[in-house]
Amino acid sequence: MKAMPLPRRRKAGTIAWILLVLASMVLIGYGIWRAGWHIGLPAQGEQEEVWVGRAYIFAGCALSLAAAVWSGARDNRAWVTACVGLPGILVGWATMDSPYDLKRHLAAVVAFPMALAGIAEVIRVRGRRQRD
Repeated sequence: MKAMPLPRRRKAGTIAWILLVLASMVLIGYGIWRAGWHIGLPAQGEQEEVWVGRAYIFAGCALSLAAAVWSGARDNRAWVTACVGLPGILVGWATMDSPYDLKRHLAAVVAFPMALAGIAEVIRVRGRRQRD
């Protein structure tokens, strides 16, 4: 079997990394949507939905942190690595702090555009190594 040339491997790794970041944001977004928000303590049935939504949020946060670690291993710029890990840190913290209020929504509103900016930077440099 013939080995793939290096640029093709780099491109495949970049695509896989981008898909990991997007998957983390999709899981976090679905978890937030599923959990909803409540002013007070919700009824028993709604509490179960919040717990299911939290599981999705935490899975997405884990993927976000894994993407940040992978970003560092890929020699991306430090700000790209930080921006990609931000949804995992901010939304995860907000969800653990209070599972029933709007903090996680606000954290996602702040963190998602920053993660997308990190993806855009990697696409802009076309997957080349970013550190000089």
